[in-house]
Amino acid sequence: TSTMMGMPFEGHSTLGYDNAKKTFVNTWIDNAGTGIMYLEGPYDAATKTITLTGKCVDPVAGTGKEMNVRQVIKEIDPKHHVMEMYGPGPDGKEFKMMEVHSHRL
Repeated sequence: TSTMMGMPFEGHSTLGYDNAKKTFVNTWIDNAGTGIMYLEGPYDAATKTITLTGKCVDPVAGTGKEMNVRQVIKEIDPKHHVMEMYGPGPDGKEFKMMEVHSHRL
């Protein structure tokens, strides 16, 4: 739970490993949009990073068009992970839409 552009913001993620596809799968949903984001990608043991790519309906444009998204989940240490989410900016170039720090207590 946080704020985004002065409004309350809450998002939920489900991350798992698909044994059949041999890849990580993630879903993301939040109160800024109406659709579920679906992403897939590999784990890089050398960098302790999962890089996922996928699509979601652009919540800002309101046209129903899909946009490409990328999520990077990095283990800082066993009790701290950082998730960065990227999407297209107004100029079409990728930009960081959000950064979430997760801490295990």
